[in-house]
Amino acid sequence: TDKQKQEVQMREEGEEEKSGRAGFAFRKTSFGTAVQGSLEDLLVSPSAAHNTMWLGTEDGCIHIYQCGDPENIRKSKNRTKLQHTAAVQDILYLDNKVFVSLANGDMVVYRREPGCGWDLQQPITLTIGNVNSPITRMLAVAGRVWCGCQNNIMIMNTTSLTVEHSYEVTDDSSRVINCIVSMGLGVWVSLLGSAQLRLFHATSYSLLLEVDVAPAVHKMLAGSDAIIRQHKAACLRITALLACKDLLWVGTSAGVVVTVPLPHITTNTTSLRHVPTVLGSSHGHTGHVRFLTAVELAATKRMGNVIMGSLKSSTSWRSQDEVGPVTPALSMLVISGGDGYEDFHLSFPSDTAGRDDSTNHLLLWQV
Repeated sequence: TDKQKQEVQMREEGEEEKSGRAGFAFRKTSFGTAVQGSLEDLLVSPSAAHNTMWLGTEDGCIHIYQCGDPENIRKSKNRTKLQHTAAVQDILYLDNKVFVSLANGDMVVYRREPGCGWDLQQPITLTIGNVNSPITRMLAVAGRVWCGCQNNIMIMNTTSLTVEHSYEVTDDSSRVINCIVSMGLGVWVSLLGSAQLRLFHATSYSLLLEVDVAPAVHKMLAGSDAIIRQHKAACLRITALLACKDLLWVGTSAGVVVTVPLPHITTNTTSLRHVPTVLGSSHGHTGHVRFLTAVELAATKRMGNVIMGSLKSSTSWRSQDEVGPVTPALSMLVISGGDGYEDFHLSFPSDTAGRDDSTNHLLLWQV
């Protein structure tokens, strides 16, 4: 009735007046949840207000930091904490969703609307694996989420949140998927405890190629001490992968970093006849390669009359005096992290050999 409509309108006006006095406003999402905050916060640009960094821990917590103010990140302000039932294995963002894999085999999906904040109160929980075979790796490939679950790959549709396809990477169930990266229509997969790479097609899921990096690693270790060389060869395995600038970068347990040229793959490619040449870098780590990553260098940096120029070696920057204009050059910086530093071209130990073997080192290549 008109009287009931008038009463509802008066109550809504009262709530708005109360919200305004308290300095808060409300916005309702299509998920049915209300977002509360200051009017300024709710009206501010979504790209500035909702850039976040998600950090998962072994105790099942996810810490969400607002990235708009670096000072608050350092002081742990504006942090949201989400508790889960098992350790966080991996976190992936795709299509306005955050996919969180847990050690009990579950996948938790958080959603947000374009221009709105995250709905942290009503996540969707999917059971994909189990305690013995959780999802250890996730990767966004061709608009799908590829999940590494034990020795299987499962491809998930991000809209229906269902597994569209799955296949075995190997018939050995004890081999767990360790690393997975993609470039173009190729997806590279390595298994725990193995020195072999497998290349799969991103849309047909067919196995295109197998590459063994062991010969290239053994070649780089030829000048090492015999006992050390035998030990590293006996337990050789792939520990890190990175696809960058038409090259696949492979980190190994021996500390050697090798590169594999990325083959050209089309939608009709069913197999690759020629195995690409695997090359080892003379600069590596004494211990395991812990990670590989890359950052973009948009322009040369100038500090006074000194230019931070190209990387002449993998361990130090060279500088030069320059007074003229600097021409920006787009390039990538590949970074490896690991224990110690070793020059595999040296045929005899240096004076500093063994001194920093346990010290974490970053090695940098400009490509």
